[in-house]
Amino acid sequence: MSQEHPLESRYRVALESAQIGIWTWSRASGLIVWDDQARAMLGVSPEARLSIADLEALAHPQDRDQLRGALARALDPLGDGTLALDTRFRAADGTVCWLSLYGRAELHDGVVDRVCGAVRDVTTSRSLEVQSGQLEARLSAIVSIAADAIISLDSAQRITLFNDGAERLFGHQRHHVIGQPLDVLIPERYRAAHAGHVHRFGGGGNVARSMGQRSEIFARRKDGTEFPAEASISHIEIDGERIYTVVLRDVSERKRTLDMLSLSRSELEARVAERTAELQAEMKRREDTQAQLVRTQRMEAFGQLTGGVAHDFNNLLTVITGNLELLEMRLEDEKQKALLKRAHDAAEMGARLTSRLLTFARRRQFSPAPLNLNEQVMGMVDLLRRTLGEDIDLNAKLAPRLWTVRADPSEVENAVLNLAINARDAMPKGGRLLIETANVTAEAGQIGTIERLPAGAYVRLSVSDTGTGMPSDVLAHAFEPFFTTKQPGRGTGLGLSTIYGFVRQSGGTATIYSELSLGTTVTLYLPRTDDSAPTVTEIRDDHVPLARGETLLLVEDNTEVREVTRQRLEMLGYRVIEAPHGAAALATLATGVEVDLVFSDVVMAGGLSGFDVARATRQRWPEARLLLTSGYPDDILRDQGAEMQDLRILRKPYNRLELATALRDILDG
Repeated sequence: MSQEHPLESRYRVALESAQIGIWTWSRASGLIVWDDQARAMLGVSPEARLSIADLEALAHPQDRDQLRGALARALDPLGDGTLALDTRFRAADGTVCWLSLYGRAELHDGVVDRVCGAVRDVTTSRSLEVQSGQLEARLSAIVSIAADAIISLDSAQRITLFNDGAERLFGHQRHHVIGQPLDVLIPERYRAAHAGHVHRFGGGGNVARSMGQRSEIFARRKDGTEFPAEASISHIEIDGERIYTVVLRDVSERKRTLDMLSLSRSELEARVAERTAELQAEMKRREDTQAQLVRTQRMEAFGQLTGGVAHDFNNLLTVITGNLELLEMRLEDEKQKALLKRAHDAAEMGARLTSRLLTFARRRQFSPAPLNLNEQVMGMVDLLRRTLGEDIDLNAKLAPRLWTVRADPSEVENAVLNLAINARDAMPKGGRLLIETANVTAEAGQIGTIERLPAGAYVRLSVSDTGTGMPSDVLAHAFEPFFTTKQPGRGTGLGLSTIYGFVRQSGGTATIYSELSLGTTVTLYLPRTDDSAPTVTEIRDDHVPLARGETLLLVEDNTEVREVTRQRLEMLGYRVIEAPHGAAALATLATGVEVDLVFSDVVMAGGLSGFDVARATRQRWPEARLLLTSGYPDDILRDQGAEMQDLRILRKPYNRLELATALRDILDG
């Protein structure tokens, strides 16, 4: 037996240490010769003699074509004679391993005579690569589907990652913001402070801060709108560069929910007691916000109370106006009729007062209509003089031939009243208040400080005072919700923000100009409309449509309202059957009596509402027509099903013409 050469011994030891196997293929034998390490990697016995076809058969089925092609290229005398690839092999025991094959072909007389190569087991490294790829894919999927916005920044605070949640939240597409500074997502007034905060956070000892550990921040969408948000932030250093990751959540809906809470004092105390332990830390950080919330809840509680009071108050007004109408029809003395008209006017004023209270409490949905603002202002002059007092000199400078606008008249009145009261408070020693109107034709972007208006025709309504004025820092926040400079209990900070929201919803905007010690001017811009403002016509008896022999079922739980309504219906010529509640109405219909229309109050004692009566009537007597009446505000329909949305509701208090017209519209429809 020959002695192994020392150099060969060292070479073999090196290969074994590196876990590299050696193989040789010769054309003469057509077989591949493997050393021990190579055979161990392939899982073949020492006696095995493998051809190229045998080697291909050992390969994983999905990798055979790749191996076959690589071997063919290595044996091609016109190629570079190199074999290099990673492929999978299936051992006899069924296990799969990754082997890295490398070989170099030797040519003789233009033909590949032999291929010598090496093989190495790379299963572990490939498994790590797969795991790393899977982990990266899972992390990418998590980041992609996360509901919150996830944003990464480099040390210069440039955006390097912008997930799907961020696209949805900000309205930007990621390819538009990647590489941009973070300022693109921050309102301009907060940018300088925010940059300093991030710098201090990166230089501090903390590497992460969770949501709720800092007061609320504000962010800016692509369309320029701002929204409150909570954020988590962390930073790490990679190759000496600090990388920041921010998770951002929009809390607008939560704020709206909190702002709309309508709780009585006992309910609020119970809620506070129930959640004290949970909210102690947050309440400590947000004392100012909590105070604002309490003021908002008082406003909402007043609005909720007003809705209930309006129902009873409108019932009383219905009795008053109905009896006045019936009495008027029996009087012939003109002096007595004049006295009666004063009482009727007072009842109508009470109805308008109820409507204004509901508007002030924001319990009415907007009902836009064509308006002449001059008529709106002149209709409020007497009310304003009584409200402002004798030490305020009120004047109105109204433009002739003023254009028509489309807006909710109650909201316009509420806006003017609020602005006038603000002006009065700014003039504690008295002063001058001027209300002006004008037609304005504006170029694009010419009007507005927060949101600029497009080019077009607008009507301008300005309220100016000679009061104390506002400093610039107060002026900058005047339209923001809950911002107020008044003493506690004197203002909620919702007046100007509510006015601004109303004019924006109406397609316009509002501006403020103020100088200290000189006064303030608040201006509303509303877009011109081609619709004509309605004219007021006198109600005459010959315009009132009368009955045509129909029978009505009157359903009303209030005895006085039912009595006066019955008389009004009979004066119109209708035959009337009375029911004191919903159950009695359905029992009457069940007797088979012929009824052309069911006229029912909405809110009644006895367990059945007017909507319940309407549903049962439609199911069992579909030929009967329906008319409801209510003193509640419009939002009573919000909880009703879609099948109730087409029902006509006559609002209390109503006059004779409104009642007669509603009945004929339904009966003749």
